[in-house]
Amino acid sequence: MELELAVEIKLDYKKDISSDSATIVSAKDIEKGIKKLMEGDSEVRKRMAEMSAKSRKAVMEGGSSFSSLGSFIDDVLDNIGSKEAKESLPN
Repeated sequence: MELELAVEIKLDYKKDISSDSATIVSAKDIEKGIKKLMEGDSEVRKRMAEMSAKSRKAVMEGGSSFSSLGSFIDDVLDNIGSKEAKESLPN
């Protein structure tokens, strides 16, 4: 699933594993990419704002991430309790 929350800076970046040579992305290229993201009316910026709002809602009480994390913590605590109980049983 492509979220389209980024801009392309350089297409031909490659690193040769067998040597230490690599294509260096210049500061100017990085600056251009950041400026594209910061444009007030860019589609990427609008999608980033939407995703930010959805992410904040998910971690608030009652949100999906909040609930999932709570369930995970409960499950871990239940399993720790079970393990400790089993270890305390005589052999």
